[in-house]
Amino acid sequence: MIWWTLVAAHAADRRTPVVQAVETAAPAVVAIETEVTVANPFPLWGPAHFETTAQGSGVVIDATGIVLTNAHVVQGANEITVHLSDGTQYKAQVVGLEADLDLAVLRLEDAQGLPTISLGGSDEVMLGETVIAIGNPYGLGQTVSTGVVSSVSRGVEIQQGIVQDYVQTDAAINPGNSGGALVNLDGELIGINTAIYAQGQGIGFAIPVDRAEKVASDLVLYGKVKVPWLGVDLGDISNKRLAGTPLEEGAVVIKRVHEDGPAASSGLQDGDLLYKADGRPIHSRADLNAYLAQKAPGEKVQVSLYRGTKPMKLGLKTSEFPDNLVDRVMTDVLGIQVSSLKGALVVGDVTNTGTWAGAGLRSGDVILAVNGSAVHKPEDLRSALSEAKSGHRSSATFTVARGNHRGSVTLRI
Repeated sequence: MIWWTLVAAHAADRRTPVVQAVETAAPAVVAIETEVTVANPFPLWGPAHFETTAQGSGVVIDATGIVLTNAHVVQGANEITVHLSDGTQYKAQVVGLEADLDLAVLRLEDAQGLPTISLGGSDEVMLGETVIAIGNPYGLGQTVSTGVVSSVSRGVEIQQGIVQDYVQTDAAINPGNSGGALVNLDGELIGINTAIYAQGQGIGFAIPVDRAEKVASDLVLYGKVKVPWLGVDLGDISNKRLAGTPLEEGAVVIKRVHEDGPAASSGLQDGDLLYKADGRPIHSRADLNAYLAQKAPGEKVQVSLYRGTKPMKLGLKTSEFPDNLVDRVMTDVLGIQVSSLKGALVVGDVTNTGTWAGAGLRSGDVILAVNGSAVHKPEDLRSALSEAKSGHRSSATFTVARGNHRGSVTLRI
């Protein structure tokens, strides 16, 4: 009896906070297997394309089968299979995906009552606190590693021109961990593991949970991320042009201020150079959009800018993107009307003053794609233009067919 008591006491001592956190969180961490089509680098010695598989990780955030993961884990996948920690597997479909933010949401087919993970808060993450990375490194199956928080907000350029803040940790994060959970000792999700630093060991990054939660909610509700609108069109500036100036970290130029929008109400003007938002540097238009995606329409943003040689700071209240702006783009800027004919989007009436006619395009041309997204009916075109303008773009690239000829042209929108 004494021996059994000692064994039981020893077992209790071994159930450390790390063990308890893993027991709490691990059932909600899944392994993701994808089937993708890739180009054969040696097409002369085989088929031009072939199927291959890749692995990643994800986290169940809703018991009905909603899984949060990295966009790069599932982007371009022909088939997605999700494996739970108990061995159960499900086929999955992508609900929504945002490549610039590297987040995606999946829905598991015929899933109910799945284990979920509790969400922590980004503001509660502490420098030096113990954290646990749970995922599927190298396709080995569920694996646990521990470490500490090395930085609660590390600005990293993981994608060119887009600098975002990440939780940095020395917990081992390896290929296949992407999309998995970074949790605290309460078993709460504090980040989505997303990258390792190739130049060093023991340096990994996770998307903060608050950003991941907001993006996931938008993808579930709307199928896309709702970026608050500033009421401007923006253009990127070459780093070479900014070298040796106070803006060498980056800036964007306002190409157009839309009347009745947030920017117009706040006094922003065409030609202003925006270089900070809420005190953080702006490296590009996509970088600014990635930052704004963390906010809800209606929230305030303070921008730092140069007007000529004069530095200024202005506050503005963001807004929802106005849907009627797309109508004005089509009629007043592009100067076209479109209709669907046998599955093709055909341009009808064209005004002489629009950018469509100005580029030598005409009535009867067929629009195949906008910014790489195929369009087949007027609703597709409206959606593509809405995405471009809500992302503060001043132009879009149209793929156009005329008879047996096709080509691409970039037009002001």
